[in-house]
Amino acid sequence: MFLPPAKLIGQIRGFDMSIHVTPIPRLTSFGTPAFTLGTTNSAGDSDIAVASNSTLLAFDATVPATIGTSAAAGSAAVAPHRDHVHSGVALITSVDNEIARYTGTGGQLQGYTSGAPTISDTGAMLKPGQPAFLAYLNANQSNATGNGTTVQVNFNAEVYDQTNNFASSAFTAPVTGKYLLSASIYMDDRTTSATQVVIEITTSNRRYIRQDGLGAGTSGFGIAMTTVADMDATDTAVIKVMVAGEAGDTIDILGNGTLMHTFFAGALLA
Repeated sequence: MFLPPAKLIGQIRGFDMSIHVTPIPRLTSFGTPAFTLGTTNSAGDSDIAVASNSTLLAFDATVPATIGTSAAAGSAAVAPHRDHVHSGVALITSVDNEIARYTGTGGQLQGYTSGAPTISDTGAMLKPGQPAFLAYLNANQSNATGNGTTVQVNFNAEVYDQTNNFASSAFTAPVTGKYLLSASIYMDDRTTSATQVVIEITTSNRRYIRQDGLGAGTSGFGIAMTTVADMDATDTAVIKVMVAGEAGDTIDILGNGTLMHTFFAGALLA
């Protein structure tokens, strides 16, 4: 269809003939970055978003101090202090399964000079430093009592003495504590005249006594007792026995290493 010029111009006027131009952003010229590593912070230029000449704080080349067993003051020149010594832990170099303990002052782990307790992989605990002993009479102590004489039993042989605290028929407590003490005495050559037998565990602190009456019976007889004794360090414990009623001291205390007629045993409980 043909339109006259007037109508064509009117039709063109109905459209927006303006030209829209997007502005080109201004390009900022950044200089060569000058970030450096140093031991202090310095301010950078603020005329651009990222300062190209800022200095970043970093560690210097000083070798840090080693971890020691005691703490020392560090320098405040840099943070964190490269020369600050932290308290370390002393290494335990003793046998496997040994139970560690802490020192009383520094809170560090320490080992033992001897007798360290151990726990096996199956949970069994061994305490070789704990006092424990078993002594016995290996030959008869003849004509020891019978007419009211109190006599100390001569335990002259040992099965074990874990901390070497038994000697001369006596146990000496190495530390203050509660000790389980047990003794059994077997005697012979009594007559029907014997009326009484007494066994005594004597410590430096106390006397523990058991007394039994004797009626008609055979030539051989025995008596035993057990106690938990409070003992201070260096206190001693011995076993004494007395038989009364005989005309003289004719009663023998029997000793035999195989049958263990007469023995004295003990151990630290707590």
